[in-house]
Amino acid sequence: MPLVDSADGPRFALRGRIVTMDGEDAVLPDGVLYINRGIIDHVLPAGSPPPEGYADVTPVDTAGTAYPGLIELHNHLPYDVLQLWQVPRLFANRTQWGGGSNAAYRRLVTGPMGVLGDDPESMPAVARYVEAKALIHGTTTSQGVALFSNTGSRRMYRGLVRNVEATDDPELPEAKTRIADVEASDARRFLARLQQPHRLLLHLAEGTNDRARAHFQALEFEPGKWAITENLVGIHCTPLTAEDFQIMVEHGGSMVWSPLSNLLLYGRTADIAAAKAAGVLVGLGSDWSVSGSKGLLGELKAAQLASAAGGAVFTDRELVAMATRDAARILRWDRSLGALSPGFHADVVVIGGQDGDAYTSLVGARDADVSLVVVNGFARYGTTTLMAELTSDPDLLEGLDEHELPDRSLNLHHPSADPVVGDLTLAEATRRLTDALANLSVPAPPVDTAPRTARGAEGAPVWRLALDEIVPTGSELRPRLPLLGRRDRVPSGPVISGAAPPPEPLQPLALDALVASTDTDFLDTLEAESNLPESFGARLRDLLA
Repeated sequence: MPLVDSADGPRFALRGRIVTMDGEDAVLPDGVLYINRGIIDHVLPAGSPPPEGYADVTPVDTAGTAYPGLIELHNHLPYDVLQLWQVPRLFANRTQWGGGSNAAYRRLVTGPMGVLGDDPESMPAVARYVEAKALIHGTTTSQGVALFSNTGSRRMYRGLVRNVEATDDPELPEAKTRIADVEASDARRFLARLQQPHRLLLHLAEGTNDRARAHFQALEFEPGKWAITENLVGIHCTPLTAEDFQIMVEHGGSMVWSPLSNLLLYGRTADIAAAKAAGVLVGLGSDWSVSGSKGLLGELKAAQLASAAGGAVFTDRELVAMATRDAARILRWDRSLGALSPGFHADVVVIGGQDGDAYTSLVGARDADVSLVVVNGFARYGTTTLMAELTSDPDLLEGLDEHELPDRSLNLHHPSADPVVGDLTLAEATRRLTDALANLSVPAPPVDTAPRTARGAEGAPVWRLALDEIVPTGSELRPRLPLLGRRDRVPSGPVISGAAPPPEPLQPLALDALVASTDTDFLDTLEAESNLPESFGARLRDLLA
């Protein structure tokens, strides 16, 4: 199911400061975006005569600064209903904190998500809630919610936010975030998979020790020959050295940086100075709310602090590019998305105000500063005033006062909505998830690692969330290749299959709030995180609150 058909999209114009993120980094202090049927037709100074076809269109004054919609290259979206984890100790690689080695992981992640993912009432509520959360943080593209059925088939939930894995648009080639088990364990098959015409966004080298780095080293399948092409986009890359980054660049690879998650779990993040020096193309991802930011707007602040700690590695303009133009380049979308240019898709985020440096304004923006989000030419979130001006039917708008977002509204109406979610409101999704998480004090269901055979009514498939970090679904999120010359040594990784331990009672949990600025539980937990560099949590709290 595609996004709303752009052929039916409205014709309108937005006025404000325009940060184009085009090849010239043009910024119009007072400009107008002319949008029709999901496409940006013109970008002109406000004093210019209206272009042909827009004489009867009065530009809507946003009183803000417009940027390309934010493109997130890594997020385990279904888990974004869970609250931030108070990380108990410093870890050295992914194996140490995930799976059965960590009792809290089952209590806080696998148990609750196992309940929500299987519940026919909660599953669509998860999809609705996390998509709304993305929009509220200015994200217009992310990784999609995967669904897995009892017949073994998989499909992607498609809604209002663009999905890198299912675009239905030849100008936006689809990326993949999973590979078959056999491709994950055989270097030659993995290389053959990389030579297909799809970007692969895969976890790579998660941690800080030699065992974590071995996941990258294992990409060398013969001396001097690497299973790396321009299609490999490595997520995290935390322990990589300057030499490793040079190898990545020489073979065309790029990376996704998730600094907050890295710092929370491992006490350090990727050597971004070495990555920049090597010329690695970098995108951003907030990872998940369990050990990361609530959204990409927050992750920009974590990236700014991490950059400063590394010696002012990136300018704010470069950080904004990671979430717009450079992310589009990584996906091969840079001729259609990631900039506010004529002929590009109309994905726009507007931040209130027009003062100060245009790039710093976005990096420093708080969630309450997001005044408008447009996806494919449709206003989806923003101030109630702007949403009313840009929405044909005010009855389509849903206010967000109960989420401590006064004067903010969503338009979640989709004429061809995914049947999993349909017309579910955010309010109803919130109610369902709040109730489900508050009533977890029953024995946790065992993790089901076997394919299901039961059918739904009249033999229809029964869909559930494909929780790849909990149960195997026939695909991998990371390569698991043996080291060169050591077929007996396969770098370790999180084990999600095998017999589940006897279920233990779960404890009631609270639904993660949509925004950080008013979520004192989140801010308190963040500031108290023990693995963050000194004062990092307090400084990040100040930027978010």
